[in-house]
Amino acid sequence: MKISVCCLLGVVAYSAFPAMPLRIDVKPGDSLVAVRDRVRAMSAAEKANGVEIVLEDGEYYLSDGIAFTAKDGGVSAAAPVVWRAAKPGAARIVGAVRIPAKSFAKVEDPGLLARLPEEGHGKVYAADVSAFCPEEVPQLEDSFRGVSRPPLAFIDGRFGTFASYPNGGGWMSFDKCVDHGTPMPEKKYWYSGGAFVCEDPRCERWDFSKGVWLNGYFTHDWDNMSVKATSYGPENGTNGIVRLGKSGVLFGIMHGTWGRKERRFRAFNLFEELDEPGEWWFDRERKILYVVPNGGKMAEDADIRLAFSTKKILSGDGVANLRFEDIAVSYNYGSLAEFRKCEGVEFRNCTLSCAGAGGVEFAEGHRNAMVSCEVVRIGATGVTIKDGDRRTLSASGSRVERCRIHDYGILFRTYTCAIYMEGCGSIIRGNEMFDAPHMAMRFESNDCLIESNDIHHVLLETGDAGALYSGKDWTTQGNVLRYNFIHDLGVGTTDCKSGDVAVSGTNVMGCYFDDCDCGDEIYGNVFLNVPRGILLGGGRDHPVRDNVFINCKLGLSMDCRGLLWKNWNTNRGGWNLEDKARAFDYTNGVWAARYPRLANIMNDHPREPLYNPIEGNTFIDCDEVVSLAALDATVNKKAPGVLSRLASIRDNTVIYTKGANTVKRQKLDPRIATGFRVLDSAKE
Repeated sequence: MKISVCCLLGVVAYSAFPAMPLRIDVKPGDSLVAVRDRVRAMSAAEKANGVEIVLEDGEYYLSDGIAFTAKDGGVSAAAPVVWRAAKPGAARIVGAVRIPAKSFAKVEDPGLLARLPEEGHGKVYAADVSAFCPEEVPQLEDSFRGVSRPPLAFIDGRFGTFASYPNGGGWMSFDKCVDHGTPMPEKKYWYSGGAFVCEDPRCERWDFSKGVWLNGYFTHDWDNMSVKATSYGPENGTNGIVRLGKSGVLFGIMHGTWGRKERRFRAFNLFEELDEPGEWWFDRERKILYVVPNGGKMAEDADIRLAFSTKKILSGDGVANLRFEDIAVSYNYGSLAEFRKCEGVEFRNCTLSCAGAGGVEFAEGHRNAMVSCEVVRIGATGVTIKDGDRRTLSASGSRVERCRIHDYGILFRTYTCAIYMEGCGSIIRGNEMFDAPHMAMRFESNDCLIESNDIHHVLLETGDAGALYSGKDWTTQGNVLRYNFIHDLGVGTTDCKSGDVAVSGTNVMGCYFDDCDCGDEIYGNVFLNVPRGILLGGGRDHPVRDNVFINCKLGLSMDCRGLLWKNWNTNRGGWNLEDKARAFDYTNGVWAARYPRLANIMNDHPREPLYNPIEGNTFIDCDEVVSLAALDATVNKKAPGVLSRLASIRDNTVIYTKGANTVKRQKLDPRIATGFRVLDSAKE
């Protein structure tokens, strides 16, 4: 029975039903900050049955976001404060202003048309947006990773594309460097300037005196950044020289490239390349926004937004028992949500989209969760979990379950992922992760469970990378990877043997334990159409059991880089393996009790890949079943007993199906052949 109605913010008290949460109805135009403050002022008795804030259909704009503190949560897990949409997905909290379609006019000025490509004539519209950005707008940085300085444009629910060449996300390329760059002593591994040869005549259209920005993979296929080019033309008798500015590029240009020699880049932020639907360019001095709208003309309902704010739309510090349900959170220059030192903060059936930085981050908390959410069109990482305490190995109990995380890493092309984990004891279960240039998951964590996830179509433009990745650390122990379906990785993976996989050959991995990473258990997973299923990169304590590898160029490999590489246990390249372990006092206390072999590692052939049993796995139609670089004569000369110290290789099955005569048959090394039963239908 409805006893009373409080007009203030639509509060309705249901005193006849004491078990019902207190409900607050909110409509577009109401202040969400005022609603938060209303809840903050409530007594514990008023919150005893929980509070439910119901957002009616429509859009709620937050120019500075909304921050929650310990005063804004529920009194218990059973009586949370819940913010939810009245109708799933129909209430949206946004952080970017919408530019009215009527503000735009078609560009007809002859001087501007002369600068545009012919394909852009009649397609480009302009709007004066100074009313939406009264402050001075800075120019782009000379070099940067990921997102440039504000603003960002979103067009019809997607990232606008900086006016660029080539169109469609394509690349230009070069394979000749005339200047790797000058080392920058103040920035390790960085090089100033540098130049390469690109004879594409399109470059002649661009005004390099004003700066042309290039985004590319200038040395490695796992390192992407943007940098300003300052000149183009002949130098010392060589035509088509693109020269970079002095701001610097990590690793320089073609400085130590291995794998495919050809390097890739694209030019962007060029008014002269405005010609494709969804592209935009911003005159930062005059504050005029130019766009090429979808459909060829500016529709009355065109949804064009500019995002300036670096603040999170939703944030929390020390809040507990707070939940968001059925709400869409969208459009921000920075990240969408961040909660630190929180407990019991949950997103359920929410859609989080269109962020220049990350989607959602939890850190230093416990029992936080993402359940049945969609995280899509994210500039960097979709979900970050840093909960729990690695130092005490205290489990967080936080989880990401049944979520779809895709189209991430749009601006930060490398080392961003669907889910990134630090901390201890989180659960990643039943999620789908797909459509990204680099990895699906990176974990620098302990005792986490990664299970029953569907991971596909990632690593679409990178190499020397893994869908699931951990590296350069002995201490990230106790993680379990089980029952995951990892398939169709890299480019052209409908047939992994076409040679058109990502960057080259087997340079794309399903699970990659890099540079002596240790201590993860891998069992019951299925790898389908993956260039290389698992790479154990010199580390130990990785039992590999009961996995299935189907149509892989290489099923599994294990190497001895700890024996061969000068980086081992040095500060070169960020290894510092023993120093990282000492930071956790790994030979004493809870760490020694939980990981006794780690505690004894320096007394137990620490440079060798020990305790990696390969047992009970099935390899179907793989060109190469297993590669054990530890068996190379070169390695055995350095450590003659390494073969005898390897863990068991047994009870594995190799199957070549009928009609698969194009599959190469690996001749197994006789020293490990007894660990494999071969069933070849072509020979029956």
